[in-house]
Amino acid sequence: MNRGLAIVGGLCLVLGFQNCTQSSLSGEDGAVADVSVSLPSSSNSPSVGSADMSSTTAKVTYVEIPNVAGDVESLQKSSSQNGDYRLVVSTQTGVIQLMDESNESLQTRCLDAGSLRELKTILSGSSVCAKSVPDDVMCAMRYKPSYAALYANENRIKLGEEQDSCGRGQKDLCGGVATVFQAYIDHLRLHWTEMNCE
Repeated sequence: MNRGLAIVGGLCLVLGFQNCTQSSLSGEDGAVADVSVSLPSSSNSPSVGSADMSSTTAKVTYVEIPNVAGDVESLQKSSSQNGDYRLVVSTQTGVIQLMDESNESLQTRCLDAGSLRELKTILSGSSVCAKSVPDDVMCAMRYKPSYAALYANENRIKLGEEQDSCGRGQKDLCGGVATVFQAYIDHLRLHWTEMNCE
């Protein structure tokens, strides 16, 4: 019982301070303007979970979240396509577009200032690592789709995608940032319909 009250109290405290600082940080010079990540060079890819010195910096303009469900019945009525839906989030404005297979925008939502700042904080200064698997290793055929994709310098980087059971082709944010970003994406995937533009 006490543990539950402590957790609820801590959550209220964190959310309370987040709401207090939201108006003071938005639009100030101290806010993160551009979101850039370090990408591994194609010749020397660091393994997932480790950073590498030979990387290039790329500006992330959009985050794509594939396989979004939601109010599918109303979406199917408004779209000529039935199938996969994805969210495309602008890292500059926080505008969320629900897109169908034919790249038609079906709905527009917005991140609030605090959620946009959180996204920028998670991604800014992060590095993308690629898992290295030796060519002579035998792996079972298994595909794991990405949980998100970053659009950086006109390149689409699928995060968490694996081509086989060894993880060949896997790219993700390095270290513990991947877990934090996945939690952020999961939250966005579940609550995007509640986010409105002001």
